[in-house]
Amino acid sequence: MKIKNLILFSAILFSMASCRKDVFLTDSSVKLSFSKDTLTFDTVFTSIGSATRYFKIYNKENKKIKISDIKLAGGVDSHFRINVDGIAGIEAKDVEIAANDSLYIFAAVTVDPNNLANPFVIEDSILFNTNGNNQSVILNAWGQNAHFIYDSIIQTNQTWINDLPYVIINSMLVDTGVTLTIESGCRIYNHPNSRIYVAGTLLVNPNCADSVIFQGDRLEPYFQDLPGRWQGIHFLKGSINNEIDCAIIKDAEIGVRVDSLPVNGLPNLFMRRVKIKNMLYSGILGITAVIRGENLLVFNCGQNNCFQTILGGDYQFDNCTFADYSTTVINHQEPAVYLSNYYAINNVIYGLASCNAIFNNCIIWGGLEQEISLDFLGTAVGNAIFNSCCIKSDSTLQGSWFKNDPLFINFSEEDYHLSSGSPCINGGIDIPLLVTDLEGNPRIAGLYDIGAYEK
Repeated sequence: MKIKNLILFSAILFSMASCRKDVFLTDSSVKLSFSKDTLTFDTVFTSIGSATRYFKIYNKENKKIKISDIKLAGGVDSHFRINVDGIAGIEAKDVEIAANDSLYIFAAVTVDPNNLANPFVIEDSILFNTNGNNQSVILNAWGQNAHFIYDSIIQTNQTWINDLPYVIINSMLVDTGVTLTIESGCRIYNHPNSRIYVAGTLLVNPNCADSVIFQGDRLEPYFQDLPGRWQGIHFLKGSINNEIDCAIIKDAEIGVRVDSLPVNGLPNLFMRRVKIKNMLYSGILGITAVIRGENLLVFNCGQNNCFQTILGGDYQFDNCTFADYSTTVINHQEPAVYLSNYYAINNVIYGLASCNAIFNNCIIWGGLEQEISLDFLGTAVGNAIFNSCCIKSDSTLQGSWFKNDPLFINFSEEDYHLSSGSPCINGGIDIPLLVTDLEGNPRIAGLYDIGAYEK
């Protein structure tokens, strides 16, 4: 009898121990830890290629946990595939990790980098569900042949040539004292939330043979002309001698932002024959900057302005067109041009500075009744002069200007050439050394048209 009781007692203990082994943490606050939050396949493929990367999942708790679901967000349409604890596929269920233990997950991708239908950056994520708590690890890989600039600081002088596209991911900085030259025909694609920072010098298209284009990296039809797809070009304090010629900058948050007066008295930035369009906020933003522009076309800028100044600065624009209208994706509510000599947050003024602006042969027009606002405060100098300009305004402005419809051919189709009968034809003043228009057509002495285009 004693032997039977001993056997029974032993069986109960064994059963209890077995049950304890199967006890899992069920608290919804339990979280996994990962060796990486983003898995990047940074191989630049030269043919149809495959690459595999891995990361580790950690259970840092003192009890076992069960991950109810691990899957690719893209499902069967994903370019990626995963292997969880030796099981390959797109999903794994009820994956156990012992207390204070870890697990490897392998991810692979296969792409044809010569397939132009692929996006430049192929993305997906691995989703984890543990006790109702959702977590993820990002996957990204290159989908086409290109130069990939990944979270980079350019520390030596470089020249980008027109051989492959350039794709900027997680922003880029041209360092202090460094010059980046971008040659004619280059295509610069920017991943969401990426920005081009310039602390040194940026020279874009010095010989103007073919346009350089800056845009987002999503090429599907849905993303065409969609504002805010990247953050724009930002010239930092101390950046000098920058030039952008014959370029198109589109679909960003702020097209070009320039901070602070240059140290040598020369312009922070000189732009010639540049189109800036479809901005979520401003086309050109100057913050106590010195900017010169010739033959610029800036249009379709949403929440702010085509050209905006904060804390003054020194600006001159010759034969430029600033035009703003609402579209299916842009709600035009602010004037096309806004000049201020101060900075304020919540109606509290934090600074005043002089603002000097000269506009020669410029069109400032759009869908509002007033397309220009001069907002100068205090004793700091606020001065704007308009010579031979076409401006939609009922304000009193300095210089020679008129308020007559410029008669664009079709602004809804982004055609800002002048129609026959436009009051801007032959209405401008001669500007020395400015002998062509936005498209390189000659301007004839005594017969300059107003705006970026010659009729």
